[in-house]
Amino acid sequence: MSKIMRNINVKYNNSSLTADFIADDGTHYLRSGGTICWRFFNPGNIRPSRSSVCDSLKIGEGNTKSGPFMIFPDDATGWKALKMLLKLTYKDMTVRDVIFRYSPKLDGNNPAEYVKKISMKTGIQPDEYIRDFDDVILERLMEAIKTMEGYYNNQETRRERTIPTTNILVSDGNTPIANEKLKVVIDNKSYEWCTNDNGYLPPIAHLPGRSALDIFSTGANGKEEKVYSAVAGPASISLLLIKTGQVFTATTGAHQEGERATEDYIVKSGDTLSKIAREFHTTVKRIADLNSISNVDVISVGQEIKLPGGISKPLAVKKQASQERPKKIPTGTSDNAYPQANVGNDSIQAPWMEIAIREAKQWHGTGERNIEDNYHKLAGSHGKLSNTPWCASFVTYCLAEANYHHARANAQSSQFPVNEPARFYEISEPVYGAIMVMRNYSQSTNKFIGGGHISFVYSLTTSGNIAALGGNQGGIDFGYGTIKLSEYPTNKNSAEFDYKYQKFYKFYLPVGYYDNKNKLRIIDIDEENATNFGIGIQSNSNEGGGL
Repeated sequence: MSKIMRNINVKYNNSSLTADFIADDGTHYLRSGGTICWRFFNPGNIRPSRSSVCDSLKIGEGNTKSGPFMIFPDDATGWKALKMLLKLTYKDMTVRDVIFRYSPKLDGNNPAEYVKKISMKTGIQPDEYIRDFDDVILERLMEAIKTMEGYYNNQETRRERTIPTTNILVSDGNTPIANEKLKVVIDNKSYEWCTNDNGYLPPIAHLPGRSALDIFSTGANGKEEKVYSAVAGPASISLLLIKTGQVFTATTGAHQEGERATEDYIVKSGDTLSKIAREFHTTVKRIADLNSISNVDVISVGQEIKLPGGISKPLAVKKQASQERPKKIPTGTSDNAYPQANVGNDSIQAPWMEIAIREAKQWHGTGERNIEDNYHKLAGSHGKLSNTPWCASFVTYCLAEANYHHARANAQSSQFPVNEPARFYEISEPVYGAIMVMRNYSQSTNKFIGGGHISFVYSLTTSGNIAALGGNQGGIDFGYGTIKLSEYPTNKNSAEFDYKYQKFYKFYLPVGYYDNKNKLRIIDIDEENATNFGIGIQSNSNEGGGL
């Protein structure tokens, strides 16, 4: 009998309108398009509230343009939540009172019209009390609410996709090992990855056409040794790599053997999230994310919390003597390395490009002194656009908004993909959304002197160069820098200034996003700037920038 998957966690990308549900076996189920209540398995469009009777049923929350909403794991749970809300919270109210509270004018609704349509659809009178309804009548009301909330709207835009994954945890047999460097080869393409603070490598999506998967470690003799080999098939794989000294032992099925999808835990006197995380071999952030806890320093005795779909119990693996001291995972409130799947956003190409395009359209060639968004601040850094180069901050902001790896150490450095190999990997050919890094060189010595420029690959130009979309581009003709498409060659200098020159270095992608080798289209850069971004000034051949 096959195992029934349960969705235990979810991430929502508002820019791509994609809910990425993560099952207890690591499989990702994507829902995009449609309406909020359909995407979130939330037929009543129920808002999040800690005091809500259905709060314990949700697996996450989604922040949308219409505000936050609960996300449930499946249709049955969402239906149960709506029934609980009506039977417990609204039981002593009339249908009219429920609707006026449920769909208030303050949210731009017309509750009177809502009541009228509900009554017409169900035959239920507005002055009838919820407590007087049997299940048949109550579910008739629920179905009407589901329809009114838009569940069946925009069906032609709905998209669903299931993506199995390989999930790899590295451990010493008891404790996850952070920052363990491994070489991952997917269909003969190599990636140098490090485990995060929870001991996980980035999940590997089983995409169409992808088959062979090999993992290598570096042995004590400095030579590469294959520690695991498999075929990326239709089912998700959970792999536990146990490291003893320099030797790895691979065990599949870690989800079934050492991991429970979710487990209820009642907070006791003296508990803190840090203490609970240590006891159950997980992290504060993972518990907080699963339970939508905004203040990790505040929990209550008797509070019921879910333990996440990570290592909820110590792994049932015999502790082996290690020749080196294992690295410990952090368990305090600063935990910030919840394993990033980033699988869900593959339902569209390079989701961060939607952010970059949105910003370019919004400012349509406005000079940096008049752009009101401070991308340094939005990227978690300091400075003003007018006095601090901001190409890297813009790239960081777009990646972060799309929930992908972004600059961790220095958001203002154009070289951050080069300097953070655990978060970005090099690709040999440009693809849509790739990060294009340029470097500054001395004209006298031809040596790299630090700094450069960074932008996103948008397309090819009619002359065969890269059309890159980024910030701090255009120079004096664009108010000393704006967000636009600029043309950059890969085989010669892209800019010259102040006894130095700038030229292309390498292309990168964030770890967790996979290059599908989509062919770049060819554009006329001035026509594209004018048509799509409202920029009428022609580009020039010396538009390098940044530091």
